Amino acid sequence: MDFGSAQWIEPAEFAPVAYFRRQIFLNAAPEQAWLEVAATDSFKIIINEHIVGGEANLKTRIAQIYDVKTFLKPGTNVIAISVTRTSYPGSAELLVCGSFKEPGGRTGSIISDEHWRVTPKTGIVEGTEEWVSPLVQEQVWPNARRATILEHPAHVTWVDTNPLLLRLPPSGKWIVAENASREAVFSTSVNAERARPETWIQVASSGSLDLLVNGKLITGAAIFTRKEPKIPRLPDLTSEPSEKEKVEMTTPPPAVVSPPQNAKPPPSPSPSASPSATATPAHSASISESMVTSLHKPTLDAYDISYWIKKGSNTIVAAVRNEQGPASFLASGFMVRRDGSTRGFETNADWRVGDPRSVQKQSAVEIGNNGSPPWGYLTQQLGNAVNLSDFDAVAKPLAAILLTIIGTMALWVLASRFVATARNEPLRCALARDALFHAPITVGLLFLFLPRYDVRFPIEWPFQPKFVALTVVALLAVRLFHFLPRRGTTTGLNAWIRQIKNTVSADALPYLLLAAIIGLGFAFRYHDYGVMSFDHDEYGLVQKSKGILELGFPFTRVGGAVRPASSYELVPYPLAVTTLLFGDSEWSIRLPALIMGTLCIGIVALMGRRLFNWRTGLIAALVYACLPLNILWARNCFHPQQCQFMAMLTFWFFYEGIRVRPFQHKYLTAAAVTFCASYLSWEGSVFILPALFLALLVVRWGEWWWLKDWHLYRCVFFMAVVVIAELSYRTLASSPYLQIGFGLAAVAGPSLFFLNYGWQPLYYVDNLLLSENHVFFTVMTLVAIPFYWRKPGFRYVVTVLGALVFCHTNLLAVLSTRYYYYYQPLLILSGVAATVGLYDRLLMLARRDDNSAIARSFAHTTGVAMLFLLFIQSNEWLMKLYSLSSPGASPGFMNRMGTYRYDHRGAAQYVRNHFQPGDIIIPGIPHVFEYYAGMRGDYYTDSILTKKIIYNDKFAEPRFMDKFRGYPAIRSLKELREAEETPSQ
Repeated sequence: MDFGSAQWIEPAEFAPVAYFRRQIFLNAAPEQAWLEVAATDSFKIIINEHIVGGEANLKTRIAQIYDVKTFLKPGTNVIAISVTRTSYPGSAELLVCGSFKEPGGRTGSIISDEHWRVTPKTGIVEGTEEWVSPLVQEQVWPNARRATILEHPAHVTWVDTNPLLLRLPPSGKWIVAENASREAVFSTSVNAERARPETWIQVASSGSLDLLVNGKLITGAAIFTRKEPKIPRLPDLTSEPSEKEKVEMTTPPPAVVSPPQNAKPPPSPSPSASPSATATPAHSASISESMVTSLHKPTLDAYDISYWIKKGSNTIVAAVRNEQGPASFLASGFMVRRDGSTRGFETNADWRVGDPRSVQKQSAVEIGNNGSPPWGYLTQQLGNAVNLSDFDAVAKPLAAILLTIIGTMALWVLASRFVATARNEPLRCALARDALFHAPITVGLLFLFLPRYDVRFPIEWPFQPKFVALTVVALLAVRLFHFLPRRGTTTGLNAWIRQIKNTVSADALPYLLLAAIIGLGFAFRYHDYGVMSFDHDEYGLVQKSKGILELGFPFTRVGGAVRPASSYELVPYPLAVTTLLFGDSEWSIRLPALIMGTLCIGIVALMGRRLFNWRTGLIAALVYACLPLNILWARNCFHPQQCQFMAMLTFWFFYEGIRVRPFQHKYLTAAAVTFCASYLSWEGSVFILPALFLALLVVRWGEWWWLKDWHLYRCVFFMAVVVIAELSYRTLASSPYLQIGFGLAAVAGPSLFFLNYGWQPLYYVDNLLLSENHVFFTVMTLVAIPFYWRKPGFRYVVTVLGALVFCHTNLLAVLSTRYYYYYQPLLILSGVAATVGLYDRLLMLARRDDNSAIARSFAHTTGVAMLFLLFIQSNEWLMKLYSLSSPGASPGFMNRMGTYRYDHRGAAQYVRNHFQPGDIIIPGIPHVFEYYAGMRGDYYTDSILTKKIIYNDKFAEPRFMDKFRGYPAIRSLKELREAEETPSQ
């Protein structure tokens, strides 16, 4: 989108949340008005107290264009835009460009500049009016300032529709058949200078509509009118329809593009230049009838029909059916030429009525302009989905893929046979070498395809003819490498390799690389280590850790009573140790998570080395060290990082224990201990047990001798005792008071969640396997299963990963993205192992060509490129592949770097600085508020029971209290008014 001279603006003082306002004056309701808006992370537009729309996408400058003419009115209009910036650093920023045109021809522009008003808080003007109201005195609001843009350049996300749909002036005539029939077929032809130019059409009708372009249905399946009782004539518009009549006039089926109860507007008052366009009295009577029977205003729906436009003449056909009046139709569109200019087309008297294939066709009758009564200028609906037939959506893409594969294979075989004959060598050598030539080209196409999911590139960027031509040229030119002389490894390269081996021991080199990777990962995790404030989950564990320093076990005091920790029992102990050593601060409390998150890099590397090889371990460790999800959780002292640390040790030790015959008991014992530590860190990790059992069956497929290993049973018994004891303790330690509200007690153990109405079978598929940083790991794992399954390490990792995804999907009653975190490194290991395995297969293929330097070079180039592709997809340091996720995925605050979760620190400090004696404080998160504000609150509110509240009869008046600090809970408006009546300000 082109924002012209508009400027990025922001509040005068730092504010991640800002409310922008601008007033404009109109003499009349506009015939055209549009608004382009871009903002940091998320925004919502409100015009004259009506919500126009909003967009949200973390860590992007999200943009959209809106048709706002129906929201504007004569007089003063208020454009209000709220912007919430979740990413940091920087304030909420806004960019606006718009225009309006009044019926008299007066135009005006709307651009963001220093004249806009902005405030970080809506209560800047006291009173009962909302901040979006025209009654608010805007003069007391501070002016916006030009924003300081930290990114250069500042990329704005691309929109799905062409802004010209709203920028171009409204055009088109309402047309009907000469006999004003209730069913009519309108047609015209449009010439194109080339095939598939960008072409858009906007259509509206008084009834159901089928739009066809060159015989292809665009709007949806055809709808046939059924025989129904005759509907009685409605009263004239001079009398208000009764409420009963309004209810009886139902809306059309969802498949209909426009409501069937809409009619065409009256004829234009100005005389028509064409005799065929002059409405006769019969036509006027029909038009009056259509106006009377129409109570639903149609919309102007936009469709992208570029795919169906061919070079030369193109036929556009619109079939309209209206059960209560004449069938009327309006259309306008444009086609983009090669030079960027546009050529428009619209409905007028030149359109024909009748079967477009018939010789006898009638001219259409113009009955009004776009904007004529009774509907006036229609609301424009952008981005409507185009109906694709099975042939267009499935058959043609599959046919193109199959033909490409067949053509490539045919070229491979023919070229190899020609080379084998010309070089007088075995055909297998030529086939192997030629196959290697295809590999880097395939990976290169994947690199070209990636920007399609980068928010900084347009969606159609990879699909350019020049890339197709480049690929074809590369496929043909690469065959010249067949005729280069064969050479072994160069002397200089051999000398360089020998020098490295002499300088650094071959055994020490992997450990030096691992140390460097761990150092890099630690630097990423320590950067911005203390920027984010504690969230309520974190500080809940901090409270329990202080209980360890006081009484030796984790607990909290609520309402004067000691409540021992019944969940995450092991997590507070490391927090207590670092608090004792370094004092009570955010830095010291989060230190255990930082240490465990850094050590997990080494665990991933060593586990990859033991299950596969050093290459897999080091590459997986590098990916893990740079992955945003793992970096952000290493800065958070809640249970996920400690649980992952213990779980990864469990997975590693258990594999070491069952890797050889007989089982190694010391590793099984260590696995049992680390499992118990993982389970006591978070009880949802109990699903590790069935996952390990299934992995044992898969790794030792067809072997049953291990059933006689009594040490295995001892370990199982020990783990079962811990699980049962924890569940029993949780029940006994529950509060003796009555509890109501929602809590996470459902994750205490497995349940038949798949029988629950809230079951989502694809939740972890979307949010783990197909999330933006994990897609390629999942793809490579699935691709490698057929040829890499025989590797016991790969079978083990894939089995554990699949079993845990299945258990969490079907047996865990609460869905959350943090619940898969403890086994997420397994996906990294499997994806990297699959890619390294494919790399090795390419090297094996090169050896079939007598291990020539050319073949090895292509194999190494492809392998390194695949690993690099895997790396850049896993993080946002080079590419921002925010749209690579599955449509069902919901990127959270822990998936992208530089995003802020909850600013409890800022909110608490604001209350502390503005508190006056007598004020009543009602914090939403009482324990975090007390930590940052250094003062107590008075009440806690929970009117919809989103948290558990506890009944306490120790109050002077028995009532419910919050579970964090024991504040009296306000559950209704009556209790809030009672709180206000206490002696206070």
